[in-house]
Amino acid sequence: MGSAVAGAPVRDVVFEPARVLLLLDDGRALAAPISWVGTTVAGWGEERRAGWVRTADGRGVNWPDAGQASEDGALNVWVLEQDALFEHALHELADCDWDVALLAPRSRSLVALWRLTADGYNGGLLQFLGNWGTAEVHAALGALAEIGATSTLLVLREFWGHLAPIAESDDVSTIDDVYAAISSADLSARIDELDERFWEAAEELISLVPRTFGPAPSAIEEHEAPEAPEADQAHEADSGA
Repeated sequence: MGSAVAGAPVRDVVFEPARVLLLLDDGRALAAPISWVGTTVAGWGEERRAGWVRTADGRGVNWPDAGQASEDGALNVWVLEQDALFEHALHELADCDWDVALLAPRSRSLVALWRLTADGYNGGLLQFLGNWGTAEVHAALGALAEIGATSTLLVLREFWGHLAPIAESDDVSTIDDVYAAISSADLSARIDELDERFWEAAEELISLVPRTFGPAPSAIEEHEAPEAPEADQAHEADSGA
């Protein structure tokens, strides 16, 4: 096995009591909660769980007997890489008593991107602003430019173009003031449109984050890694990849 490479193909899948491991060609393992494989696969025994197949690019796995046929896979290497990188940066933030100013630039960018995506997907860009403030918007803008996330950067820049005059006004001191100003300026519909654009644009981060900041740390030490059998045709995608 060579050096770790972000987005390395899947070599094997291993189930543990609470998580699933994707064993990669570069010797690393990436972990996901067992719920991520779906309730059907999670409830199966070892023999049926072994019926996984790789996606065409080798970076995802599906269980066809559970009706899974996603192009990206029910589990996907890029998603788990990004998740592991975010988790590692958040552990570093906790070690710094949650003071982002103490983080190294790489971890600072990862924290900003995690906050942007977590809030952007779950509550929208206004929630991101309300939770973390204007400094975090600027940090996220810088991080998006750093990784070349042009579509997401365009959305956040447009959002901030509308919100900066409001959020940075001396008349605004709370997020409720921001909401009131947005309503009076009739910006609510435009913000909703930007949220919808963000949900689509931010898909680019799934691979761009690992390509820039990865590879993610392995979920297990190399000496602990279970032996994976040689790849066989049962685990190849229908495309023959």
